[in-house]
Amino acid sequence: MSLKERLAHSARTGIRDLPSNTAWVISRAIKPASEGGGVTEHLPGPLSDATAALESGVHDARRFVGEAGRSVAEAVPGLSRDSVSSLMSEADTAAERARELEARAVRTAQRAKDEAEAAERVAAEGRGSIEEARKQAEQRIRAREEKARRAGDASIAQLMAQHEEELRRARAEADRKVDSERMSEEASARKALEKVEAQAARATRDAEQRAEQSQEQASRAIREADDALAQARDLATQAAQAAQEAVAEATREAERMAAEAQQRADEAQARVSEAERVRQRIDRAASQVSETSTPTTSVANGGLLATLNKQELMELAEAHDVEGRRGMNKQELVTALEAAGVQLDDLTKRELLTVGEVQGIDVRTSMSKQELVDAISGLTTE
Repeated sequence: MSLKERLAHSARTGIRDLPSNTAWVISRAIKPASEGGGVTEHLPGPLSDATAALESGVHDARRFVGEAGRSVAEAVPGLSRDSVSSLMSEADTAAERARELEARAVRTAQRAKDEAEAAERVAAEGRGSIEEARKQAEQRIRAREEKARRAGDASIAQLMAQHEEELRRARAEADRKVDSERMSEEASARKALEKVEAQAARATRDAEQRAEQSQEQASRAIREADDALAQARDLATQAAQAAQEAVAEATREAERMAAEAQQRADEAQARVSEAERVRQRIDRAASQVSETSTPTTSVANGGLLATLNKQELMELAEAHDVEGRRGMNKQELVTALEAAGVQLDDLTKRELLTVGEVQGIDVRTSMSKQELVDAISGLTTE
């Protein structure tokens, strides 16, 4: 490399270093915002200060180039000052161009500052827009939440209404089932009642038939008694006639026969009286059978009432409302009770036991009242 080329290279190297200084100034003017604050906060004061700094850098570059030229002229013998001046002219030209470039850089820095301020305003507007958007979003969220809440409340209300409707239908179905069960049970009860009533009606008809049969039998017995009485009367009449006819033959025989006829008449009358009592008992028995369907036995037969004490007789008299009972003695009470038609069924179990023991009947306290009545009735019918 020739000396001229080396000098040109040195000059170009100095020129190249100049933009580096300018770049430092510009870099300080537009320092990144990441080192703190906004874009405009890092500008190095007024724009004139930046221009002065650039001119100072250019002056330093020129001084450096002049000193470098003189050093080269002194160090290289034979090198003319014209050559150095030519080089210096080139250096001035390069420095001028560097000034223009740096002015352009300052303008670019100013434009960067303006854009930074515009960016700051945009950022501020963005923050406002963000805040507004956030508020609107919150409002929309609240509105959506309120809408969802209202929808939920409506759904809950609808579900509750459906639940109430289902509950109403369930209650109606339950009431229907209850009514159905009640009507079914009532129908069953009516059938059971009708069955019982039919059975009771049949039992009543059977009892009435038995009563009618008993009355018929009593009527036949009365007729038989009447026939026997008529026959006895006929016999008595015949006997009297025979006696009268036999008077002529023998008074003694006539008297005997008359006495015998009278005896027969008395016996016939006794049988008629007994038949009448039997008829009365049958009538009472038939009447009681038609009412209770239970046969009874009179206590008049066999003098059964006489076996009771006066207190027991008084209780029976009160039960049958015998008039004047309080002034009667025991025998009068017995007579009044027999006339009142007291039956064995009217006696208490204790009284029946007393009657049975006095009559010598095998009675026990373990026997029921009906068994006692049957046992004593068997005695009275013998």
